[in-house]
Amino acid sequence: MKKRKLRGFVLPTIYLLVIVLFAVVVSFLSKSILDKQIPSKDHEYATTVFNDEETNEEPQKSLETSQNQVSLPIIGDNVKVEKDFYQEEDTPENQEKSLIYYENTYMQNTGILYSSDEVFDIIATIDGTIKEIKQDEILGTVLTLEGENKVVCEYYTLGDVLVKQGDKVKQNDIIAKSGQGKIETTKQTLLFEVYIDGTLTNPNTFYGKKITELN
Repeated sequence: MKKRKLRGFVLPTIYLLVIVLFAVVVSFLSKSILDKQIPSKDHEYATTVFNDEETNEEPQKSLETSQNQVSLPIIGDNVKVEKDFYQEEDTPENQEKSLIYYENTYMQNTGILYSSDEVFDIIATIDGTIKEIKQDEILGTVLTLEGENKVVCEYYTLGDVLVKQGDKVKQNDIIAKSGQGKIETTKQTLLFEVYIDGTLTNPNTFYGKKITELN
């Protein structure tokens, strides 16, 4: 049988094909390895969403911090202070303005008396528990709110009460509507008192502080 020699271009062509095949195999293996190491686009998207949620937590923390500060017990544009807290060290003029008149008797105001011509909302100044709701012959419906650090808030002359004894309330929750007692005004009123560790406290020194500062 007569042997034939391969033409000169055949061997280079075979070498070239082998090199190309080797390059394809290497490329395929490299891609497989990288796919295992690099997260998919779906994974990257999930990470982005998680980071956004973390960012949104900061305003919530700020909101919680502001809510820890004691707020006013009333909501209403037309609500004013009818009688302020009576202070022994105040001027005679201011002391006179802080006296409550009832049945031919002047009494020192032990809280702040708010009033308005219209019904207004009354809110929890702090987080706490409704410890008692009762009726008083002179001051009408009375509500007691107990918070942390032995802080107790007394709400007098209430109208409609929107909570019940034993309820847990958060600061700024609406707990009642204004009402009327038998004290000198015929307006809608709230008489608000504060006790810290059993001691009567001027509410004006109570507002704006954090519960942790009221020791």
